[in-house]
Amino acid sequence: MNDRPKNGGYAPIGTIIQHVAGRLLEQPRSKAQKLYREWRQAVGEQVAQHSEPARLAGGILTVRVDSPVWNSQLHHLKEELLEKIQHRLPPGTVREIRFRQESLHLLPDWLTPKPPPPPFPEPCTEDERRATERVAEVSDPELREALYRLVLTHMTRMRNEENPG
Repeated sequence: MNDRPKNGGYAPIGTIIQHVAGRLLEQPRSKAQKLYREWRQAVGEQVAQHSEPARLAGGILTVRVDSPVWNSQLHHLKEELLEKIQHRLPPGTVREIRFRQESLHLLPDWLTPKPPPPPFPEPCTEDERRATERVAEVSDPELREALYRLVLTHMTRMRNEENPG
């Protein structure tokens, strides 16, 4: 955690809660799922319908391509595709792309990208009032704010699950 004081002291509890709660509320994804999603966004829907990342090892991204025609086309676009995927991933992640003709959609269901979730609903006034009441006795302002955001998010999610749409 980078928020730890340089003098060796402890990080404020509010910072720790925000760090942990932020991770829990983000719905973390695997590295493979992120790569799959970034490939699709980098190359566009048409190319993504005919290709998918198969493996990333040692900076070499191996991409499955579903036909000889698309394999040839992607070889011609190799430098452009490499630049696009490099722009979307941390530096040094992908140094080279290799293509191989193979059937697509060999990924397990849990790895196949899901459609994005609907936008998170706005909290209602009642959620805000109840969250404020629940954290009112917390004296540390930073902790109170972190707990407020956590409680408000939880209440809004619960309300949305009970009354979808």
